[in-house]
Amino acid sequence: MEKVENIEITEEMRQQEAEMLGEEIEGRQEAEMQQEEAMELAEAQRTGVVDMSVKKTEKEKKNPNYTHTFKKPVTILGQQYKTMTFYFDELTGEDIEAVEQEMQDMGKYALSPEISSIFQSMLAARAARVGSDEIRRLPVADYMKIKNKARDFLTGMGF
Repeated sequence: MEKVENIEITEEMRQQEAEMLGEEIEGRQEAEMQQEEAMELAEAQRTGVVDMSVKKTEKEKKNPNYTHTFKKPVTILGQQYKTMTFYFDELTGEDIEAVEQEMQDMGKYALSPEISSIFQSMLAARAARVGSDEIRRLPVADYMKIKNKARDFLTGMGF
């Protein structure tokens, strides 16, 4: 936790947070968020303490999807990407089984999917609707962040 005397939340900060979490703030949600932020600001000014980790965790639980912004634009199948969205909430049991089958076809096995980099990257690829080898070819910083979001999704679903 961080102690803060004066807190000023700018529109730019709100947009950065929305982009970071892969969400867009619109209509009623924006009004609700502004009311919530005002309450948080009042509490922070009263106590002098701000804990943003709780807020981020709550939002991530509500929406398992993830929009990744690449460090440098990447080219996948001839198309250049600056960002890529991973729709984890659209995955089904068939997707999990398809990843397992694809791994078996490659002669690889995951004893524990939540700690298997191969399983996680393949699952992320299915969530982004790209080939699994495309995720594995990404620069390591991007690969690790995406793979870890797949891990977080798996552990959040009780894997």
